[in-house]
Amino acid sequence: MRAFVTPLMGAVLICSLQDARGGSACPQPASSAPSASSAVVKCSKAPARKAAHAATQAAPVTPSAAPGPAVTTSWKGVLDPLSAGGWSFISDGPPENPSAVYASSHSVMRNGNVVSAWMRWEFSRPQAEVYPLHYLSAVTREELDCDERTYRRSAVFYYLRNNLQEKGPSFTALRDDTTWKQAIPGTEADAMLNWGCTPPAAKLSEKPLAAAKPAKLTAIAVAASSAPAAPPSGATDVHTVR
Repeated sequence: MRAFVTPLMGAVLICSLQDARGGSACPQPASSAPSASSAVVKCSKAPARKAAHAATQAAPVTPSAAPGPAVTTSWKGVLDPLSAGGWSFISDGPPENPSAVYASSHSVMRNGNVVSAWMRWEFSRPQAEVYPLHYLSAVTREELDCDERTYRRSAVFYYLRNNLQEKGPSFTALRDDTTWKQAIPGTEADAMLNWGCTPPAAKLSEKPLAAAKPAKLTAIAVAASSAPAAPPSGATDVHTVR
């Protein structure tokens, strides 16, 4: 039977044979001396530890900053109030198509229970329902029925950019918007009716008493002073001659 012995195994085998024949025993390594394998491991770890230590000393240590609140910029920051046109913000559009609606205090007309007013529409992204037009703002003339809470559109003017810039086509004879539509609560139409059907305090038709002519006030005062005062209930009128 043949045995294949490596050099390291051969050294161990020779020592064991000499020990069995009564020869000198193989010298045993001291327990404190490191083995060849452990020396190799230590040598391989030493450069890695030195490199890691050097990288730690070279890299600056910066404290981690606490995350701050997210900063969001509204698209409405680009909108101009256009105060010269009497525009005032009245409503936001739906979340799926962000927009802003303004009403103008100029040229507001009332015919019975119907109020006509100008509305301004601003959009965050181009609108394309009027092919091939893409617009970002528009002005409409709205008729608002305050009693029925309905509305319809009589004219529309389109603008290619926000803030009524770069005027596009306009339509003053609308066939699709002649039918009165119900205003759903919470929508832009509901906001238009709330704005147009609320009479301003400065436009009251009744005149205050102080606005009457002085001559009429004097005549009323004289007539009131010449009329005899009615006696209180159960009392005697001592100024009446009997």
